[in-house]
This record gives sequence, structure tokens and C-alpha cells, in this order.
Amino acid sequence: MGTDQSSSGPRFSDTSSEASIKADVVSETAAENVLEHSIKRNGSWLGAVFNIMCISIGTGTMNLPAVVKRCGWFGVILFVLMAIVGWYVGILFKRAMYARPGKRVSSFALVTREAFGVPGYWFATAITYLYCCGTVISWIIVSGTQITRLLGFADAVLDKKISMTIIAIVMWIPFTLLKTLKEITVSSVFGVLTAMFTVIVLAVTSLQHRYTDTYHLPEYDSAPTHKFIIGAGIPSALASISFMYAGAVAFPHIEGNMRKPGQFGWMLFLSNVLVCGAYLLSSVTGYVAFGDQTVSPILNNLPNLAIVNAATILIIVHVVFAAPVMLVSANLELELALGVMPQVMGRKKEFFWRSVMRTFTMGVLLAVSIAIPYFGQVIDLVSAISTTVVFFMVPVLCYVKLYGWRRIPRYELVLCALLVAVGGVACVWGLIDAIKSLKTAVENGHG
Repeated sequence: MGTDQSSSGPRFSDTSSEASIKADVVSETAAENVLEHSIKRNGSWLGAVFNIMCISIGTGTMNLPAVVKRCGWFGVILFVLMAIVGWYVGILFKRAMYARPGKRVSSFALVTREAFGVPGYWFATAITYLYCCGTVISWIIVSGTQITRLLGFADAVLDKKISMTIIAIVMWIPFTLLKTLKEITVSSVFGVLTAMFTVIVLAVTSLQHRYTDTYHLPEYDSAPTHKFIIGAGIPSALASISFMYAGAVAFPHIEGNMRKPGQFGWMLFLSNVLVCGAYLLSSVTGYVAFGDQTVSPILNNLPNLAIVNAATILIIVHVVFAAPVMLVSANLELELALGVMPQVMGRKKEFFWRSVMRTFTMGVLLAVSIAIPYFGQVIDLVSAISTTVVFFMVPVLCYVKLYGWRRIPRYELVLCALLVAVGGVACVWGLIDAIKSLKTAVENGHG
């Protein structure tokens, strides 16, 4: 009898341990199944181009002239160079996705888990969450600020905090109610056309309203100056530019929906060429017109014109539609990691906890936006902390780890090491500059 009791103790412990392991396996398998279920290979390469352009070209373009101001005309070279690097990193990350024979890994975080285990998975989940949430914070800031600015032209007064709150509530509704990306029907074509219209309007109006004795910002009383290179600004500029090309978190989903995944490489190259062209159009014309007097967003350099206001309204509409997509991408990874799935806890509990998590997320984003309403500085901070890691480091390190350095040509290893080193410098230096810039903005009361 005593023997039976003593043996039953270990047996109970083993069963409990096995149940726990089984639950973990079920949760992990369910997470992968949810991601795989959202992938249907029925998209064209042209649709993939529009998806990448929609992700890349947005409110960040309004910060680009200020990025060139920070590092001089050398920034133009950086835009082109980073477009090439972004394409190369995308190719490496696709190789990492298929590194395990007979297996396709379906998300940014899961690729990192394949390479670096559970710590890598949680790191990638956190950095993806930070990148997506930081991006949406910048959208809330610029949308709320521009709504208040537009109403001011009509002699109407609406506090910037209230404008941001309204924008956040509009974003929160679809973000909370709609569960996955496949349930959100957002037109990438509409997003791209909106963004390109804005870029063209900003470029033309910038050149038409360059500094003159009768038109310039009040704090300047002399013509703007231009420099070829400002060395101290290059690392932080790299961080900001990486923000514009950091699409690696979405590459598995985009590639997974392509009818012919073999076209991914040249599709990504074409996308980056088009994106780079839009960036150059925005940044070059802005810096030509305003030089060292360029501010972020560039809208604040421009006069009250109907066409500029129309472009502003369109970009606000664009980010309101794009924000739920960005936030669902981030929260879905976190929810799957925490087991917030109907397969694990049932539909009612899953809906409750999903709603709580997403409402809390939007509340925090709104609070941060109101506390630090400085568009350019927030983009620089997010770029330094997250996008340098997403753009330069994680895809490269996953590729080397999963393929094995012995299988990779020596010249490619050198190139990978260089990219990681540049990413590290841009991350640290860019973070220092972003904190200093944010501190100055807070002290002066404006960005």
C-alpha cells in the first residue's frame, strides 16, 4: 500500500509534467497553424509590390527632408545604398525561412525562434511589437497635429490632445473587433496612390515656395544653407532611413501570399527601386527648398494651400486605415506567444483577453503620443531602438545561424559582419542622438 502511494507521487508528477509539455506543444502548434491558415498563395507579384510600397511609403516621407538636413547631401547616397541593402537583407531572410529542409517558417518571430530558440522568439516578438507600436504612435502624433493645424486655418480651435484621442479611438474600433489580417480589407493600391499623391504635392509645393524675403519661417531671416556631408549625423540618419525600409517583419506574410514565391527576389528589388524613387523625390526637393531650415514634418515648412491640405487629409485617412493592419500584426504575434487563442482557452475567453490586451495597447499608445507629441523625434527614437535591429541585424544573424557559417561563402560572411556592425553603431549612436533631440524638443515645447 505504501509502495503504491510512493509510486503514485512520481506518476502524478510525470503526468502533470507531460500535460504541461503537451499544452505547450499544442499552443505552439496552434500558433503556427493560425499563421499558416492566414496564408493563401493566390497573389501576384504586382500585388506584392503594392503591399511593400504601402508598408514603406507613408507619413515617414514627411520626415525625410529633415533626415537629409541632418547628414547633408550624402543622405541621397544613403537612400540608394539602403535600398540595395534592404533588398539583400530580404533575400537572406527568405533563405532563413526555408533553411530547414522541407519546412517553411511563417513569421519573423518564428524564424528567430528556429535560429535562437525561445529567447530569440521573445526578443523578436518584443522588437516587432515595439516597431509596430512606435510606428502607430508617430501616426497618431502627425494625424492629430495636422487635424488641429487644418482646423486652425478655418479659425476653429481643437486641442491637439483631443485630436489625437479622436484618431486613436477611430483606430481602436477595427483593431479591437477584427482578429486577424485576413479579416481587414484595406486597399494597398489606395494606400500607395495616396502616399504618392502626397509625395508629389510636397515636392512641387516645396520647390514653388522656397525661401524668399517675403516667405520663410519666422525664426529665420537669411537664406538656407546646404552641405554635402555632416559626419556626425550619418549614424542617426542611417537609423531613420532603416525605418523606411524595415519591412522584414512583413516579408513572410507577403512571400507566403505570392502565387509564385520564386519571384520574391526581383519583386522586392523592383519595390525598393520604386520606394527609393519616392523617397528621393520627397527628400531632395525638400532639402533643396529649405536646406538647414527644414523641419519635420515638412508640412510645417509649407504655406496654407488647398492642395497641400488635401494631401494632408489623404495621408491622415491612409494612416487611419493602415494602423489596424500594423497593430494586428504586432498583437497577433504577442497573443499567439501568450496562448490567447480559441484553440487554447475557448472563444469567449479568447475574445475577452484579446479585447483587453488590444484596448490596453491603444490606451498606452495614446498616452505616449500625448506625453511626447514630437513626430520627427519619435520616428528617430523608434528607428534607433527597433528598426536598426529589424533591418540590419536579426535577418542577417538568423541567416548565418540557420545556414551555418561553414556553408556561407567567405565574402558573404564579411558582408554580413559589416551589416551587423553598421546596425550596431546606428542603433547606439542613433539612440543617443534621438534622446538628445527628444530632450531638446521637450524643453523647448516643440519638435
